[in-house]
Amino acid sequence: MMESAAKPSTPPSFDLQTYISRYEPSSETRLQRLLFLGHHFHGSFLAASADVHHGSTTPAASAAAREYERLAGQAFQMAVDQMKETGNWRRYLEEFGAVLPNAAASTDIGSGSGNGDSGNDGRSADPESTPISSPLRTRSDSHQHQHQGQPLPQQGVLHHQHPMSHHQTYDPAFPAKAKRESQARLDTLEARLATAQAHLVRESIRTALLALGEFHKRRGDLREAWRRVWKSREYVSVGGTVLPGGTGGGAEMMQISLLLIEIGVDSREWAKVHDTIARIEHTPLGASSSSNNSNNHSDPLYRSKLRAAQGLAQLSSRNYLEAAKLFTSTSTDLTHQFNSVISAEDIATYGALLGLATFHRHQLHEFILDGNFKARLELIPTLRTALMHYSRAEYGPCLQLLGEAEKEWILDIHLHSHVGGLMERIRDRCIVQYFTPYSSASLVTMGKVFGFGVEEMEAVVCRLLSGSDKNGRHNPDSGGDGADASASGGGSPTLLGEGARINALDKTLSVENPRSVNKRARRRARVMAAKMGLQFERNAEAMLLRMACLENGLVIPGDNRRGGRSNRKGFRHHAALAERAVTDQNICHIEHDPRYDSDTSEDEGNVAMEVEDYDMNIGYQNDF
Repeated sequence: MMESAAKPSTPPSFDLQTYISRYEPSSETRLQRLLFLGHHFHGSFLAASADVHHGSTTPAASAAAREYERLAGQAFQMAVDQMKETGNWRRYLEEFGAVLPNAAASTDIGSGSGNGDSGNDGRSADPESTPISSPLRTRSDSHQHQHQGQPLPQQGVLHHQHPMSHHQTYDPAFPAKAKRESQARLDTLEARLATAQAHLVRESIRTALLALGEFHKRRGDLREAWRRVWKSREYVSVGGTVLPGGTGGGAEMMQISLLLIEIGVDSREWAKVHDTIARIEHTPLGASSSSNNSNNHSDPLYRSKLRAAQGLAQLSSRNYLEAAKLFTSTSTDLTHQFNSVISAEDIATYGALLGLATFHRHQLHEFILDGNFKARLELIPTLRTALMHYSRAEYGPCLQLLGEAEKEWILDIHLHSHVGGLMERIRDRCIVQYFTPYSSASLVTMGKVFGFGVEEMEAVVCRLLSGSDKNGRHNPDSGGDGADASASGGGSPTLLGEGARINALDKTLSVENPRSVNKRARRRARVMAAKMGLQFERNAEAMLLRMACLENGLVIPGDNRRGGRSNRKGFRHHAALAERAVTDQNICHIEHDPRYDSDTSEDEGNVAMEVEDYDMNIGYQNDF
């Protein structure tokens, strides 16, 4: 997806101000999204500039380069403003390349090896000891790196590549000033924590730890923020619900759990997100939040916030079906209340797109088009129209609208790496459902509907018949409309059904008559049964002959081990034949159908010929 967006033919139309206003102004997710957009637009600007330098001096290419440069500069400017407002000097140094990311982490304030409960914890670095060099502009290095085909960073920066320096001027005074202010603020918070611990006031200790967690979160030290907030669970006021590691009231524990989830999402620690939600769901707090019982200490949207966060975790694990169910089951009352993690537009986009890629048609109507989630579709009119086209089996207009919206989805920090696979899955489902009512269809007509040439359409259909992905690898998770067969929406590898064939000469796709398929299966089962009966008869005759020879003393003494192995081998062979016959009969589900009675004599003749050939080829070497 990134490559396709890197060489535009027309200038992009993207309202950055409207997009970023969906998120809390000082949140980490807003900063991460701004940096992600800045890097993306910077890479697109370099690609468009390269096209112009190589002779593609069309007005559209030049306008696209200028627009991408403007968007990148705007995104980086907003990111710098937020970093200066929150005092996030470490991320500032990383983005400009003035200090290595690991070095910034090692010299960070308050991230030492202490336990975080004393006033001297974590002050292992002098705020003035970190060298702050003036970053060099490395436009040529970044340009060369882009043309080598290496992807742009999504978070953080490679040591030899600093896109922000192309659009913003480095301010050497900000890191030093921010360090001094951060150190002063940290000393105050640590002193408050030490005082609370000295007086053994649980409420004061919890408040001081949460304040430290918020402080570290605002300045980008998510690991230290998680440690502080997790520690505060042990000091929740006594008298409420009980959670592992601490006891406390519902409102305080809700606040702590949501803060832990927010930090886990921002740091992409999805295992921690799963663990936090699992702990909540197995406690009285989780049970009370799932019920309709609300009081003055509970958040009515608490359950919806948990579902939205869990949906992001499932999306990152590519469990698209579970993620779609979680997003579509969130309350429509959840709008801006959780915008430090996810916005209302994000929930609508994720739920609708994942549902379109994984849900059955009846599930699509139940959960999205006709359910409570329908109200969220007003926020995404393009995707709402595409869903209506899909429900009316108008697959061409549906895919066309999705292709237009794909340009915006690759700008989403959580969705961009999944857009290609989801679009391919949706297209495959449309092709399968388009062909389902027919016994034969022209590949030329199908190509016109889905926007493919004849050869491309034939290649796509071949992949659907073989159940492999676009790179030729077997894809067990690809499914037609039976999308809920697995966690990711998988189904049978042969998507177009048994008996589907491609006529390469006529360029048609056809499926064999079900009657012929059933007739061939019946014949295969009867031949197997006849062979099994013939083998049983020969084995019985051989056993009787051997017993008669033993009774009349006609057996010549010799090595019994060879005969034993031979008999055991013959027994295993016969048992395998019997098992295969039973298995084939179970798979075929053969039942008597009077429609095939007219072909009985011909089938019996064919079966008899096959059994006769089998009888002539088999010998007694496995029986003696």
